[in-house]
Amino acid sequence: MKVLQATSTKRDIKPFIDAGVFSPAEIHAAERLVKESTGDKQAEFLDYLSIAIAVWAPVNGHVCIDLDNVAIQVRDELGLARDLDSPVHQKDLSWPEADAWVQHLTDSHLVDSSPSSDTSQIDYTRPLVLSDRHLYLTRQWVDEGYVAQAMKSRLTENTRVLPTIATASIIEVLGKNADIRQKQAVEFALMHQTMVLLGGPGTGKTHTIAAILHALFSDHATIHSSKPLRVAIAAPTAKAARQVTESVKKSIDNEVNPFPTTHRKQIEDATKVSSTIHRLLGWAPISRGRFKHNKTNCLPYDVVIVDEVSMVSLPLMARLLEALDSKTKLILVGDPQQLKSIEAGSVLPDIAKLLIDGKYPIVQLTKNWRQLDPMNPDKVNPIATLASLVRNPETGKEAEILEYIKKQHDNITFVDLNKDKPDPTNKKSVIDKIRPHLNGFVDAKNYAFSGQAAQALRALASVRILCGHRRGKFGVSTWNRLVSEEVGVEQERGAIGQPLLNTRNEIRTGLANGDTGIVVKTVNGRRAFFEVRTRVIDEDGQDESSSTVLEPFEPTSLDSVETAFATTIHKAQGSEYETVVVILPPLGSPLLKRELLYTAITRAMKNLVIVASEDAVISALSSSINRKSGLAQRIRQ
Repeated sequence: MKVLQATSTKRDIKPFIDAGVFSPAEIHAAERLVKESTGDKQAEFLDYLSIAIAVWAPVNGHVCIDLDNVAIQVRDELGLARDLDSPVHQKDLSWPEADAWVQHLTDSHLVDSSPSSDTSQIDYTRPLVLSDRHLYLTRQWVDEGYVAQAMKSRLTENTRVLPTIATASIIEVLGKNADIRQKQAVEFALMHQTMVLLGGPGTGKTHTIAAILHALFSDHATIHSSKPLRVAIAAPTAKAARQVTESVKKSIDNEVNPFPTTHRKQIEDATKVSSTIHRLLGWAPISRGRFKHNKTNCLPYDVVIVDEVSMVSLPLMARLLEALDSKTKLILVGDPQQLKSIEAGSVLPDIAKLLIDGKYPIVQLTKNWRQLDPMNPDKVNPIATLASLVRNPETGKEAEILEYIKKQHDNITFVDLNKDKPDPTNKKSVIDKIRPHLNGFVDAKNYAFSGQAAQALRALASVRILCGHRRGKFGVSTWNRLVSEEVGVEQERGAIGQPLLNTRNEIRTGLANGDTGIVVKTVNGRRAFFEVRTRVIDEDGQDESSSTVLEPFEPTSLDSVETAFATTIHKAQGSEYETVVVILPPLGSPLLKRELLYTAITRAMKNLVIVASEDAVISALSSSINRKSGLAQRIRQ
């Protein structure tokens, strides 16, 4: 496949292209916007560089560029070249001196250097905004400003007095000896129009959501007994949305800790429907980022609960907040230590920074219930313990965490790659060691050949290979091939036993982005079976109810599927598997961050295998994703 190369007639910009910093997208945007705004003859190198790097920022997940540290920001983001084969020589690039660059931008008519905090007053004829030595595209500045204004208003509004019935409803769910932070979360949900619930896996977020719903239904019954409380539950992906509703239902069905029956029916009805945020807002591909529900057509709900908020980008959060009526209660839930959204922004981590202020309705759950085996309270769960260690590692303790990983645990296996020539595809040192953990794939293949689709899907859901990269020896494409060979599934499209991952929301098939299927032998030939959620739509176009059915498809009719023995760690967010094999990126990779390792670890429920060099593990533990954003500061202003 021919790859489009970035080119420019501007000689000074060429070294940045050669170093892999700018792609055709940034170069084209720079030349077009500079020409539209200044005319080619008046433009200077700094004009082109400023727009190119401002476009680069959201493409790479940042909201803005820190002009004092731009070289570090670019180096930390790109690390190795995109093909992972040759180093990017960014140290040889000549970046402008920060003071001179800021002065140029202050005087440039491309830039609004004194932007109003009121986003409605922004001058859209200027493509750039300079604020406190940080450079934004105007669109990013406006989105960040809107989210900051809306969240500040919601988080600081007048507090409602806690209703008398609240204490009884909280005790009814959580018990008299409830975790103090779970109790506080329920109280905040009753008292404020917006509350934020933070916590890692196993800290009780789902049970707290169920408790919040019980308290809200109890409270609502005393005020509007004849009018139902309208609740929407959403997440960034369809799989994550299903996961939260299924987990809440499991929480209220728990026989060990019986859930009160008072509002069980209402909570069950609320969990019958989950939605992606895009679907909730009324997403349309031709709307250029706009939705059916917006500031003039608000969402018809009293309560909106959003899970996995760490995956929500800044632009999507802006659109969600625009679509909320001021009376709609918003509850944001997630783990700020997980991987950030693929698109621009780090909304949840930025909001989590406000926790230290102690004046916002934000609660962080810290007790990890999974660290203790419920069947054997004296036995520690090593995977949950490791997740806690990686989530907030103490400086200088990286070697101790590595030793914990290497320690002989029943359900944690460390496959140490050769330090000098690490090769995860080495059959003797790696494949042989992970073979016992691939039995779920073998079982899925056998069920597929015998025509048992439901059993094949269950077996497939028990194991997954998770990679940081898509390509190369450490990437998804390589590991899909290796596992196909190992398990004995042919590699051509539609082979029996081949797991499939749907990568796009499809109206025609009803498949959602993230749905997993498997090709099964049937009397009618090969069919790809997926669990498809059927929807019943109400008169407002909203999901009224849904159910899951097993649906067969002709494999060649599916346009947006890929083999899924292995998938990226990003795509695995919101999912859990009994066994997870992690192929950690090599030393020097820009993806080798603590959040990547932590997210991969927390996908495993029973068995975890980490394939990496010791140096790569230490590097991941020592570095974190640092996206440039001014959201927390603008909320505090």
